[in-house]
Amino acid sequence: MTFIGQFPLPGSGVAMAYLFLGDEDGTFDLEAGGNAFLIQPGGRVPPFVSGEVRRTGPTLWRRGSDWFERQPVELRLDLKTPDETAVAAFERQVIYRDAALNGMPVEEDTDLHAVDCRSYVGGEPLFWQPWTPPEVDASWRFFLQLDGAEGWGEDAFALNFGGGTGYAFLSHDQREGRFCWDCV
Repeated sequence: MTFIGQFPLPGSGVAMAYLFLGDEDGTFDLEAGGNAFLIQPGGRVPPFVSGEVRRTGPTLWRRGSDWFERQPVELRLDLKTPDETAVAAFERQVIYRDAALNGMPVEEDTDLHAVDCRSYVGGEPLFWQPWTPPEVDASWRFFLQLDGAEGWGEDAFALNFGGGTGYAFLSHDQREGRFCWDCV
């Protein structure tokens, strides 16, 4: 599996979640073993996660001079409060999604996916296919979502989410994590 990144967990203690993604089929599934969202210290390794202990391994990357060349990247990303335009666009997306899920007539908003508002921590997930969300037990809570990228042009890294978005969830005791992705 490829190491994607580490994310500090909320709360007073010092704990991190570590995201690993495989290159094979099944990374879109919460419990297929194609990815791992591991908590340390004191976390539990889910029974579907297996691997080997290694000092180094594949890491986050972006494309090189051609589509197939992989160049390792290291990034530090800081959270920032979104501007009013991004918040308004996100709220329109949530209203549109909720109306569609409840069978309510909605006016088509061609601007729904124009604003980049798909990577954030906290709040609620905004799935590409909200009518078929991942089956997460009610005791799990949404932690973050991470927009995929192709690693080409302006993209700082590559994540193979089929043009979609990845979603991380934490168990109620924050000792176990799950990760999946969704696309159109």
